[in-house]
Amino acid sequence: MRVSQRDYLIMTFEHREKPITNLESLHPTDVTAVNGMPDLVQVFVNDSRWWQNASFALPFIGCLLSIIIGFISGSAEAIGFGLFLGVVSLIMFPVVLLTWRATATVVVLRKQGAISMHRGRVLEEFRWSELRRIDRVEYLGNTRHKLLYGDEDRFLVIENEVEDADALVDAAFELSGLPRQEDSL
Repeated sequence: MRVSQRDYLIMTFEHREKPITNLESLHPTDVTAVNGMPDLVQVFVNDSRWWQNASFALPFIGCLLSIIIGFISGSAEAIGFGLFLGVVSLIMFPVVLLTWRATATVVVLRKQGAISMHRGRVLEEFRWSELRRIDRVEYLGNTRHKLLYGDEDRFLVIENEVEDADALVDAAFELSGLPRQEDSL
């Protein structure tokens, strides 16, 4: 008897005896939320952190390097540039924190649908029957996928930072029954 990928994904988590606790990179509130889900199929973790955002990290690192180099070499220009980058970092700090709160720290696939959460708080949730299509979006060398659902053009974005994002998209196609674009040609 051949088992479909969808059935395999579901059976993998249906027969687990213990709650999921080996997700070291997950925030404890995500682990609690995930362990409480009865029809869990698969969990995908986004192990990036807010300080890894380039809008904050690059000016901050540049600030530190420029100030250190300025003090070592006695260059007022390098210190001034470092202070400028420090101001840019301070300005970007609240922006990055606000946008981080809307970033999924975990995407959970269930028998009935998908959920994206940030530290245990649900960001997006839909049933597989509501999923209309899965788009691949390339922007500045990054590939993302959008799972579009509902009548109001709502979507769940699968970022590159999500662990094994390609497997997540493959599982979404299988669980939803949507044909892939190349399959429908």
